[in-house]
Amino acid sequence: MEDKRDMNTVPVTAQFHDLIQSMELHQYVAFFDSVDTGRHGFDCQGNYLHWDSFVPRAKDFNRDEKALAYLVLKKQRNLKPHGGLVDEHGVPFLFTDQGLAAKLHQISQLETFEHLKVGEIDKRIHLVNGVIMEEAISSAQLEGAATTRTVAKKMLETGREAENDSEKMIVNNWNLIREAEHHKNDPLSVDLILFFNKTATIHLNENGHVAGNLRDDVVSVSNTMTGELVHEPPMHTQVEAMLQMLCDYANSEHTTGGNFIHPIIKACVLHFMIGYIHPFFDGNGRTARALFYWYMLKSGYENFKYISISALLKNAPTQYMKSYLYTETDENDLTHFVDYQLTIIIKALNRFTDYIHTKVSELENAMNILRTSPLYSELSLPHITILEKALKNPGRIFIVKEVESDLSVSSTTARGYLDKLADMKLLMKTHLSGRTYGYMSPADLKERLSM
Repeated sequence: MEDKRDMNTVPVTAQFHDLIQSMELHQYVAFFDSVDTGRHGFDCQGNYLHWDSFVPRAKDFNRDEKALAYLVLKKQRNLKPHGGLVDEHGVPFLFTDQGLAAKLHQISQLETFEHLKVGEIDKRIHLVNGVIMEEAISSAQLEGAATTRTVAKKMLETGREAENDSEKMIVNNWNLIREAEHHKNDPLSVDLILFFNKTATIHLNENGHVAGNLRDDVVSVSNTMTGELVHEPPMHTQVEAMLQMLCDYANSEHTTGGNFIHPIIKACVLHFMIGYIHPFFDGNGRTARALFYWYMLKSGYENFKYISISALLKNAPTQYMKSYLYTETDENDLTHFVDYQLTIIIKALNRFTDYIHTKVSELENAMNILRTSPLYSELSLPHITILEKALKNPGRIFIVKEVESDLSVSSTTARGYLDKLADMKLLMKTHLSGRTYGYMSPADLKERLSM
């Protein structure tokens, strides 16, 4: 990844008049017309270009012309101050929605899930916890948690106590995502941001951080691979005021006319600003992503509880960091970060579509076995859901807490489901320890279903 200082060659608006001084008016007009926002401002996938991506693509201009061409492009982009947000020096953050409509339209089509024909019961039973668990695990791994997805998922499913800091981080993230939904109707306040951070970092002690407390000293963000400085956040004395500014932005109505800001864009900006302000010694990324989910759910995008963006950010951490750097090095142009986040959201929605198709296929295979069973008429959907997993995993042991979490039911109801399957000889009830019993999937489950 480029160091922030490698981007100091990005042309800035203050250079514009110096670059056109030697031009006649007609020459400037001709040059201005030769710069095309669509052709020079975006790549073939429709991604918003920063200077370092613009340079190799701007083959219409020689080396001496490229700086001016980029500044003309910036004028054509019609960047405006965004929502009253400013950096620590009072310089406005800028934004343009030019060129983003296609991505927002694609998100609006995908996020309804109408193309999937998924019913509410299917969502509740098959989707919710599985995807939220993935987001909790991936977000923690993005921040450095070192554990496998399989081990982490099993820990969350069974309610096992976390055994190390990596597992504690994952449990915290699991709680954080649920808290974001719980508080979706609350206005944003500094106290709520502190609460989200406390939830993300409780029982952890990294970088001298006290869970839920603002940093009281300077901090820097470095490239973990090279050790080079990539971001110097505002002084700690400015943090609380900047967070209050962010709360005012989140709580302001941007719903009409020239004041309109698309809710998805606001959610992305909230994500960016926490990373930029870096108000904590630890947990900034997790807190930022929680605010993204909080605002999406607050804005009525209920299906975003099923979407894992961290899984994709984890797979491309360099691009994620670049999206921050591109904004900071290009005169606070938030569009760079927002555009990247929209791309990630689209990928996450498409990934979810693939996930559902796989689940539907797996369920159909299990249902084909179950439908032909003489016992089928005695089974409810929760029983079928448990047996679906059992058919795919002979020898798997279910416990009450896992089923309680997976089906969003009480422990009494979960135990009832498992006991009935044990009574039907479809699961084998076995004593584990104390008062805890397990229910094992027998290797001959298919044969038992056909008896």
